[in-house]
Amino acid sequence: MRASSYTPCIAWRIALIAATLTVGACDAVNELVNSGGDAEVHHYVSLGTSLSVGIQPNSSGVLLPTNDGYADQLFASIKPAFDAAGTQARDLQLTKLGCPGETLDDMTNGGNCPYLAGSQLDAAVDFLAANTGMVYLVTIDMGGNDFRNAGCIGTTVDLNCVNAVSAQISTDLAAVLATLRNAAGPDTTIVGMNYYNPYLAAWLLQDAAGQTLAVESAQAVGVLNDFLGTTFTTEGMPLADVAAVFQSDDFTTIVQSSQPPPNELLPVSVNNICELTYMCDPVVGPDIHANSAGYSRIADTFAAVLP
Repeated sequence: MRASSYTPCIAWRIALIAATLTVGACDAVNELVNSGGDAEVHHYVSLGTSLSVGIQPNSSGVLLPTNDGYADQLFASIKPAFDAAGTQARDLQLTKLGCPGETLDDMTNGGNCPYLAGSQLDAAVDFLAANTGMVYLVTIDMGGNDFRNAGCIGTTVDLNCVNAVSAQISTDLAAVLATLRNAAGPDTTIVGMNYYNPYLAAWLLQDAAGQTLAVESAQAVGVLNDFLGTTFTTEGMPLADVAAVFQSDDFTTIVQSSQPPPNELLPVSVNNICELTYMCDPVVGPDIHANSAGYSRIADTFAAVLP
């Protein structure tokens, strides 16, 4: 990480704007993975932000959609067993409807990505209606961009802002989830996720302010994740606890890192952000997106809560 240029909110914003400009058109983000054949077709629909699209920077730092995101890796892991189950041949297909930079308002009313239906939520509802009874799984990550846009975390943390924004995210997300449930019906599994904490990379600044920001950001992102967890639970939907898997709150466990001096030893929470995202990458970072290993960890977390 280039400590001299690191500002958490700015880094996150630049990453998502670049991703939006790179992906742009609906054809790029609304991806159908079809294995073909005469089997009975079932669907896995991925909704959400750039994480659902699998955005990663290339070697030049250009943010691009990939087929290595958590939705792709989850799909690859569940498809063989799904296709083999049942009394007749089945074919699970993946449809990715996510959009980089998407907020809950964008998802409902339209935003960065063009959808023929008008918005990501409209596109999802249309897809669910057109495939009634044949949608096995819907995954969704939403709220992270709303939280980032609010600017509650900068060089310090404004917890009053954090609580107010998280409460609004919960209200808006609940409406989205209710719409999805009504469109999907009771038999479709809808699973959400909470968020890892990219602000933990401030720890690498190796000064009191950076480490204080990292610790306080963990409290702030924890508030958001608590609201997300309550929202999904209230709607009767499982939650992939990505924050727990990334050990986002653990500043006690110290591990050997691959970072250069003076960061050879780091709290496991900070080390995981460095190892599983591009936040500490000296070439293409800081960038909030998960790397392939990070997306794999998220996919495994989703898989663990599927019925």
